[in-house]
Amino acid sequence: MKKFKSQWLGLSALALTLVASCSSDFDKVTPVSPELGAGAKYKIPKVLYIIADGARGNSVREADVPSLKSLLPNSIYTWNSLADATQQTNASNWADMITGVKKEKHGVVSEDFAGNKLAEFPSIFERMKSINQNLRIATFASSSAFKTRLTGGADVSELMGNDLAVKNRMVEFLATDTASIVLGQFDAIDAAGKASEYDNRSVTYKSAIQTFDAQVGEILTAVKARPTYAKENWLVIITSNKGGQFALPAALDDKTIFSNTTANTFTIIYNADYLQTFIAKPFVGNNWSGNSPRYLGDPEKAVAFVSAENSKLFNFGDTNSFTISVKVKKRKNPNNVSRGDYYYQWPSILGKKNNSGWGNGEGPGWEFSLLQDGWRFFVSGGKDFVNGWELQGANFSGDSWHDLTAVVELKPDGRKYCRIYTDGVMGMRNDVGGSGGSGSNPTAAKEAKFDGMPNFDNNAPLRLGWTGGEIDGSYGKIDVNLAEFKIFKAALPDNVVKQYACDPTIDVSHPYYSSLIGYWPSSEGAGSKITDQGPLRADFTLQGGYKWEQFTDLLCTPALSNVSLLVPKNADIPAQILSWFNIARQASWGLDGKVWISK
Repeated sequence: MKKFKSQWLGLSALALTLVASCSSDFDKVTPVSPELGAGAKYKIPKVLYIIADGARGNSVREADVPSLKSLLPNSIYTWNSLADATQQTNASNWADMITGVKKEKHGVVSEDFAGNKLAEFPSIFERMKSINQNLRIATFASSSAFKTRLTGGADVSELMGNDLAVKNRMVEFLATDTASIVLGQFDAIDAAGKASEYDNRSVTYKSAIQTFDAQVGEILTAVKARPTYAKENWLVIITSNKGGQFALPAALDDKTIFSNTTANTFTIIYNADYLQTFIAKPFVGNNWSGNSPRYLGDPEKAVAFVSAENSKLFNFGDTNSFTISVKVKKRKNPNNVSRGDYYYQWPSILGKKNNSGWGNGEGPGWEFSLLQDGWRFFVSGGKDFVNGWELQGANFSGDSWHDLTAVVELKPDGRKYCRIYTDGVMGMRNDVGGSGGSGSNPTAAKEAKFDGMPNFDNNAPLRLGWTGGEIDGSYGKIDVNLAEFKIFKAALPDNVVKQYACDPTIDVSHPYYSSLIGYWPSSEGAGSKITDQGPLRADFTLQGGYKWEQFTDLLCTPALSNVSLLVPKNADIPAQILSWFNIARQASWGLDGKVWISK
């Protein structure tokens, strides 16, 4: 077994901890104007909100934008904030930014606003007016759709038709008006991107960004020139509603949401009293290169088996604890057109069971299966445990590598318990037993206590790849790479799974190395043999339409739902504005956004 010492292990564990704990950090509210008291002078809260359509965050960062960058020493800012990854429309992303809820609630999914639910989830301006009628709100738009559909509640709502007119009107307005919120919507950058490409390689696109920056500079100057400026406390929010299509160079494409150029935005939240708070692109996984077999479902039926004699060595009996771990990369389901690119329904990818899933009448066994956007550990067999249980694991992203681990532990009470882990994070999405539910629940850090006295021993071969059984038609054809398959004759404790899950190999430094009874790196790169580097020498033999593939990918990429907590999103902006005016968000509003704070 080759030696391996990870230099990034501590960073990986720290990043996973951050993802797991981040939500509590962002529930705080923005510091606002000081409380009245001895020596304190109250300043009137104001908001300048500027939206730049189509301004891809990384292009803005690399452009010559002195006005925007002049704000950074007193800003919360990032060049990697996120628009809706599934929406390329201006309308849907605007609606996120104005209502504070996502498309699942506001219903805006097309540029014509067809089927919208804006009456139920109106603009944040209407929400604020319901609490404080004295707030004066003004909006100035380049786009007719923005002005018509999303400025309800504004006292002043003007369609200017182009960015220059928007800038001129805002400068004029700010000179004398008392409005609490002044919003400008600019669309020239998006028009330039559509006409060329959303990258600074296009002279047209880069020029549009720099023109916008100069316009922002004039607006900021108008704010500071107000005769009442010294008595006002301005929060300045400048952000883009989305990026746009651009073919990233291969070296920059990490195959995560942060390589989705349409979702890439920038966000600057400025106040004169803020400390500089830079939000970097978060941890998206560890780099990993190697070889592995690619397994396809029917009709290719790519599969690898351990011989019948050696497979018996991996029966664990009534009294043994065990741990099973594998690295998996799932690819897009080419037959899926309605439930998401990486959605699968039940197909097994490995196990010790002749056919996958429920209802096959074949008794004991265990397997790992793909389930919707996540996975499941399915077990059956033994006294009072005949029909089986489905333990549903967390969702995980596609086209990058993830570690899936199941631990079955016999505890001193004589009962067996199971824990499952995705990239080292323990969590199940269902109450085990029966049919296991729909898998739509949030992932909870818990373990399952099995009924009866389960025994998974059988005469089935140990398998990697395809098998028949419970497969939901086109949703059940697997397309996966598998590597680093390990079986321990011990229950690895939580801290060990967490620490080593994102290692791309194993060596004698692992605290449970002596309990490793099967280890298949699957890195041969050619041939039909997958060598067992564990003590039993139980090699796999590949069959069917498999193929070996070289890869350089990410390992342990966080789920989008976790990553999105680490950077600002469009729906966060209304929550930020509410907090600035000390307006409590009402539960009935159903807002989806979070509030960001400076250091």
